[in-house]
Amino acid sequence: MDASQMPQLPSVPNTDPSSAILDSFRIAIAKRLSESLPLTLEQAFLGVDYGKKGEDFTVALPRFRLPGKVNEIAKQVIDKVGLPFFVWLVQVLY
Repeated sequence: MDASQMPQLPSVPNTDPSSAILDSFRIAIAKRLSESLPLTLEQAFLGVDYGKKGEDFTVALPRFRLPGKVNEIAKQVIDKVGLPFFVWLVQVLY
């Protein structure tokens, strides 16, 4: 897939996907979060972090202080937006 076929990413303040490619992935993840949870794109973006222990990216769902159990919230995200082709593994850690 070349760049002309890639979906357009929404704009997030203080990011530059054209020069910081990891911003593109963080925005794409945040977009999926904000589509399935009661979060703005900016709130979701702040919750997407670079992986620390061999993962590419992490999302600390408890950081958002949403009502409900973390595993149920994670399932809600996956059920609503599905997993994109570039996601191989989703783990819910407590």
